[in-house]
Amino acid sequence: MSRRLVVLLISVAVFAVCFDYRNVRADPAGSVVASSSGDSTFALARSRYIAAGDAFSCVILDDSAVKCFGLGADGQLGSASSSNIGDGVGVSVSAAAAIALGSGRTARAIATGASHACVLLDNYGVKCWGYGVDGALGYGDTTTRGTTSASMGDSLAPVDLGTGRTARSITAGAQHTCALLDDDTVKCWGRGASGQLGRGDTQTRGDEPGEMGNSAAAVALGAGRSARAIAAGANHTCALLDNGSIKCWGDNSYGQLGQGSLAAIGDGVGVSVSAAATVALGSGRSAMAIAAGDAHTCALLDDGGVKCWGAGGNGRLGSGAADDIGDESNEMGDALVSISLGTGRTAIAITAGIAHTCALLDNYVVKCWGSGADGRLGYGNQNNVGDNTGQMGDALATVPLGTGRTARAIVAGAAHTCAILDDNSLKCWGNGGSGRRGSSSTLRAGHTSLTTGDNLPAVDLGSGRTVKTLTEPGRP
Repeated sequence: MSRRLVVLLISVAVFAVCFDYRNVRADPAGSVVASSSGDSTFALARSRYIAAGDAFSCVILDDSAVKCFGLGADGQLGSASSSNIGDGVGVSVSAAAAIALGSGRTARAIATGASHACVLLDNYGVKCWGYGVDGALGYGDTTTRGTTSASMGDSLAPVDLGTGRTARSITAGAQHTCALLDDDTVKCWGRGASGQLGRGDTQTRGDEPGEMGNSAAAVALGAGRSARAIAAGANHTCALLDNGSIKCWGDNSYGQLGQGSLAAIGDGVGVSVSAAATVALGSGRSAMAIAAGDAHTCALLDDGGVKCWGAGGNGRLGSGAADDIGDESNEMGDALVSISLGTGRTAIAITAGIAHTCALLDNYVVKCWGSGADGRLGYGNQNNVGDNTGQMGDALATVPLGTGRTARAIVAGAAHTCAILDDNSLKCWGNGGSGRRGSSSTLRAGHTSLTTGDNLPAVDLGSGRTVKTLTEPGRP
């Protein structure tokens, strides 16, 4: 197990929490349709209603509109301005207008990168806005969008996914974006320097004309293989395949691809995505969901366990150490034990930030581990958790959400965390810079007992507004 010093590649966190496929099936919209009525079946589906990027957050409201708050410098808030929202200087989240998605258009899912955002629309199209220099928006240019009204609404075209193609789900990395299409293929665009687009080279795509649509090849996942879910880290991408296995490609500087080496995949130098081995999850184990952080990856397994690999600094892998995992042989598979979540406890959702990880457990409580800086773990202190023995399992407290409150979805950003609660309210803690917590201030929260639980107010989303819920099994 490598003990080299972990140095963060870039100061962003991007992640994706995908859907739980135990007793569920995907509908053409990318929703999940449950075969039972238990609310735990839908926990992962709700995760598509919130997203957290580098210094901003986005949420889908109960009327299927979208609001984003935090840093707005690159148009990532889609507010027709470069001003921040929710920082106590600019407009408040409550007063902010919903993002103009186009006439009659509403949102099904939201994904955020370092400084761009993409939405899956009600008609299964995709629109993206924010920082456009690396082609992550997919419009065949390097134009930044979202800072003016002329770049949003009906003026913002859907991303060209190919003739007749629509999207089931979306995910965003630091400067790249991927879509799981209706034919169960995956297409990626944006920065490709590490092979994160899975195209067998390091070219950037989506920044010039003629690179999208039918010209954009799907990622070759292997003979007979298709995708069921996708997750993008800073500079790597993972797919949950139809047989419950996982393939990851792109940057592998910390073992985040889970191959037992540091060799990149999909960059034209290392092995191709098609030829790459799937991640060894352990004897008889398969994956139900995946999450990708800056330089680490986590899988929610079929038995409700969680395994994480890649950069281990600050304890983000929950292994009781700060070592990287997956960068050397004999560290994956049965050698990688599931994270101890507590006696009898399993997970129903996972999320990965830049240096921390959180899980929503089967009893609807949240546990987080990794870097505690700025209170992002929500425990009323700034201590790291998971980098020493005896810190996980029953010793790991649940995040205080307020009297009687439990969680239905969780998402980790660069240095903050947000949860959808059982009353469809939203609470965010950790770094508050630029207003990313939506609290009309830039103060952090979660670092003292005075900023957790009942002392942490929910984000005011606007008069009568709440976070979107599931009105029938698996459907928005």
